Amino acid sequence: MIDAFEQFSDELDPMLVERVRIWSRHRGLAPLLESLRTQIDRTRFMDIWIEAMVADRLMEAGWSLDTEVPTPSGRTCDLRASRGGETFYLHLKRLQEDEAPPRQLVLSPRLRVLEQIERPFLVRIRWREELDDEALQHLVVRASAFLHTARIGEELTVRDTDGIETGGVRVVGPWEGDHISLAIGLPGGFVDRSGRIRGLLQKAYEQFMPRAANVILVAGDRQDTAREFESAVLGTPEERWDRHPAAGARVAWGRAADGFWSGESRPESRLCGWCRFRPDLPLLQADVLERERPAPEDWLRESMVALR
Repeated sequence: MIDAFEQFSDELDPMLVERVRIWSRHRGLAPLLESLRTQIDRTRFMDIWIEAMVADRLMEAGWSLDTEVPTPSGRTCDLRASRGGETFYLHLKRLQEDEAPPRQLVLSPRLRVLEQIERPFLVRIRWREELDDEALQHLVVRASAFLHTARIGEELTVRDTDGIETGGVRVVGPWEGDHISLAIGLPGGFVDRSGRIRGLLQKAYEQFMPRAANVILVAGDRQDTAREFESAVLGTPEERWDRHPAAGARVAWGRAADGFWSGESRPESRLCGWCRFRPDLPLLQADVLERERPAPEDWLRESMVALR
């Protein structure tokens, strides 16, 4: 039988592989090791590898672990972690990306002119790479006029005289500064993954252990998906005209009611985390969101330090 560790070794952190290999002596994690060894499909292997990365970090922090723990509903939890009389259940989902990883694109000085606009928004911008200076300038002029009045969530597509798309901008959400901040979007078009992320969160929620502490962790290959994760959990950012702006701000903003945690929905979920999946690195650097009401217990909040 082919050992999957050998098949995918070029993509994995070798030190972590060595630590995982000795799990054959660990009653709770031996099934996870066996699942890894027997995978022939890369996608499925990587889905399980993220579980191994999380388990490794929790073990280092002193948690006792078991994998594939059954629930009364007939489902399973990916990991059960116990330490010092406390126990929580971890549910891991990996966001499958449809597109290839983005090429290294650089914003030209001509496009960065848009960052001089005094509006506190994060704006995604995309453009056709072969544009000449005249076409780029046309994109900037159209985008500038649009961004002076656009609201959160609005989008502009710019085309040339032949009707061919040259680029576009989308107002993604509020920004901490007082000027627009630009982020590069995909050249082929904007992709909003928040709906897919909400679907993964719901699947994880359906696997919760009743009357217990549960944590959801979603992993993806792209760092720029973190804001979409936040929108999926908390709700899409939107301008609010029924509120007074914060001190020093000209626009009040809030969250739409489409978030996983919106209102009183899913009260058993109190911690959700996002991390960029890099199979060749042992670090997770999870960005964990904490619910305000109902808030997670202090011990559960502190347990997430191991994943950051």
